[in-house]
Amino acid sequence: MRFLLFLLLSLLLLADLSGQAVLLRGPYLQAPTTDSVVLRWRTDLPTIGRVRYGTAPDSLWQVADESAPATDHRVTVRGLTADTRYFYAVGHDTVRLSGPDSNHFFRTFPPAGTVRPIRVWAIGDFGKGNSLQTGVRTAFEQYDAAQETDVWLWLGDNAYSDGTDQEYQDKVFSGPWGYQNLMQHLPFHAIPGNHDYNLISPAQATVSPPAHTGVYFDIIDAYTRGEAGGVPSQTELYYSFDYGNVHFVCLNSELGSAINPAHDWTGANPIFPFNGSPMMDWLVADLSQNALPWTVVLFHQPPYSKGSHDSDNFWELYMQAMRENWLPVLEQAGVDLVLSGHSHVYERSFLIRGHYDDSGSWDPQTMLVDGSSGNPDLGESYVKGPSGPGTVYVVQGNSGSSQTAPELDHPAMFFSHGCDSCAGSTILEVHGDTLKGSYLTQYGQVLDRYRLVKQAANGTAPTGLPTATFRLYPNPTDGRFRLEAQFEQPENLSVTLCDRSGKEIRSLFEGPVAGGARQWDWELGSELPRGLYYVACRTAGGRRFLPLILR
Repeated sequence: MRFLLFLLLSLLLLADLSGQAVLLRGPYLQAPTTDSVVLRWRTDLPTIGRVRYGTAPDSLWQVADESAPATDHRVTVRGLTADTRYFYAVGHDTVRLSGPDSNHFFRTFPPAGTVRPIRVWAIGDFGKGNSLQTGVRTAFEQYDAAQETDVWLWLGDNAYSDGTDQEYQDKVFSGPWGYQNLMQHLPFHAIPGNHDYNLISPAQATVSPPAHTGVYFDIIDAYTRGEAGGVPSQTELYYSFDYGNVHFVCLNSELGSAINPAHDWTGANPIFPFNGSPMMDWLVADLSQNALPWTVVLFHQPPYSKGSHDSDNFWELYMQAMRENWLPVLEQAGVDLVLSGHSHVYERSFLIRGHYDDSGSWDPQTMLVDGSSGNPDLGESYVKGPSGPGTVYVVQGNSGSSQTAPELDHPAMFFSHGCDSCAGSTILEVHGDTLKGSYLTQYGQVLDRYRLVKQAANGTAPTGLPTATFRLYPNPTDGRFRLEAQFEQPENLSVTLCDRSGKEIRSLFEGPVAGGARQWDWELGSELPRGLYYVACRTAGGRRFLPLILR
């Protein structure tokens, strides 16, 4: 053992005396555009970083250098061709520290408006350094690996517990749970969460947003000048970009202040009314100029959740602020999908609009644009016009975090998944007039799917949905579960258990029910395989599918 330690120290000393730097972080990719990309990496010694690149791993015939020695390297490669794959290596002088090989590559963006298949991967609350995080990453890497992913979204709380540089290094950039292999070819687009903000401006601090600095901002390169489309924000606090025919808007829900209303850019202060902010002014301008058919917005604090955070709790001021002050603007602009994290579960709403208060104000008669499952496996999709009403809200906060026995009963949500081992990520696939979303668990199961379709005419609320309300719990279940229902009038009810394609497996109840509240308890037994099922509830008004996860 002593000999091995001596040998290691000798090698390190020789490396230091030779002046050759050791790679400590990266490389990773940032801020790609149609003609440029930023490459970042870290070394133990200051050197003038060099990127060699070309269109084949064995033909890196172009070079880009830093202007001065550094340990945290940042090299912008310019003059590239749109929608083109390049291979690269990073290092200094004649030394190559990483690459070239088939995993060291980047692809420039296609021109805005290009119609082609697009894949997006979204993770939230992931930087825990645990088996959930690695399981989610591995499941994604194995999911339809033949199709390349174009956009990687970080939904905040990227490194626990405080977003320190060492936490990012140990839990995100390296180690058994890090994403170093993905980062070599897949750029990420990040927003901050409250944990990332612990060292920037905690909720009790009074730091003005323009003065926010810290590790998160040191690590990312955001589009501040509209380099990839959108209105220039002139700040890394928030930004937007275009990929193909999708416009992405990245908001910062941590720019609230319960102490100083002058620093409250989201409306989280419970005393003073919200009269707008620079971020709101920018958002209105950005959404107004957007002409792409799809708009996806991401911010950390979800407007609706019954997971590890309950959006009804009076102290959830940041969640409440996003719901009350920002959703009206997003929905007025026809935003299609909102992605958030923060609550350590997965939840996905119906196609909804106009729900800006707590869950007790939920009115399906006025707020449901489409109350079906939206799941193409069940023969249902959400249909809306180019800027028509209706938005789907997704909470993806369990890509490394979890919550034991959450309530998961928000009435705006069609599908929810949460438990101590429930972890996953979101995959979006956009092509032409169709956007499909999937929730992929750490075990490689797809438990939720939804599809939005754009048509020339505005979508309308579908017919054939029961007026009764239903709730299943516990969910996930070991086989025992309860169905609660509230009927406006006497009905003839049929309840059946279906597989994930909607095919009936067994009848659970058939008969008349009186108006008011009813409940039933069932035990499914041990003969059914674990996985996703649906409980189909039919009345004269139509049918509603309720997802049920058997574990």
